[in-house]
Amino acid sequence: MCVHSACESPNAPFRLTEFRQNIATHFDNVIASRAPLLVTRQGSEALVVMAEGEYESLQETLHLLSTPANAERLRESLDQLGKGELIKTDPTL
Repeated sequence: MCVHSACESPNAPFRLTEFRQNIATHFDNVIASRAPLLVTRQGSEALVVMAEGEYESLQETLHLLSTPANAERLRESLDQLGKGELIKTDPTL
């Protein structure tokens, strides 16, 4: 996931003043596009506005990749999935 203005995103960076004036529209656009929005302020670090679901997904990904062992297990699982090596489970459990 990309969280800075150099990324290809339908949401271009906005100055804080413009963001404030059209906050509801910006919120709607962020939620609809699932793309983060960079908000800039002169003399200050920019901030990123993103949909909660995207934030939670990013946090989960960071957790899954937080250790070499976790990253390796995830890579192995994705390799198995790609090869069709699936384990059937009982959905009623």
